Amino acid sequence: SFYIITWLFYQIVRSDFFATGGSVPTDGSPIEFSINVSGLDDEINKSFGLESICLNATHTWIADLRIVLRAPDGTEVLIVDNIGGDLDSFVNTCLNANASQSIYNAPYPFTGTFKPIGQMGNFNNGQNPNGIWTLIVNDTYPFADDGNIVDWSMSFGNNPGKPFEFTASKQPI
Repeated sequence: SFYIITWLFYQIVRSDFFATGGSVPTDGSPIEFSINVSGLDDEINKSFGLESICLNATHTWIADLRIVLRAPDGTEVLIVDNIGGDLDSFVNTCLNANASQSIYNAPYPFTGTFKPIGQMGNFNNGQNPNGIWTLIVNDTYPFADDGNIVDWSMSFGNNPGKPFEFTASKQPI
């Protein structure tokens, strides 16, 4: 019964949101894919917040993709950029600030959970998470390759990335 109670607790404190993607323009212009988050408490922080984003994508040169996540309050974090060389996909790739391995050191096809390039914990800044979250994707080498975001998801829970806190300096602040 301990395991059942633990499982129920985990289910209660975790919320997942899913969306489909679409084609990434080959001309280098960004495209936005959105998820409408609703039903969460009106504050995310270091106790409950964004835990991870996961995606599936194909592209004939995956390193051309630059992917940024934007929160309803306008906070933006770079998720991936210029990784994978001429390889062609992200397969069940999840990015989580608490992962042990960086996406830069991950083996292709990047299946698993990895630290993103940017500080995902910066989303857990006390903002209201309810609203439109946007995945902004662009092909940084226009007119050469094509691809698409197949689908993506976001998970909120009680083990979020922590926001970067500047606590001390030997220089004047």
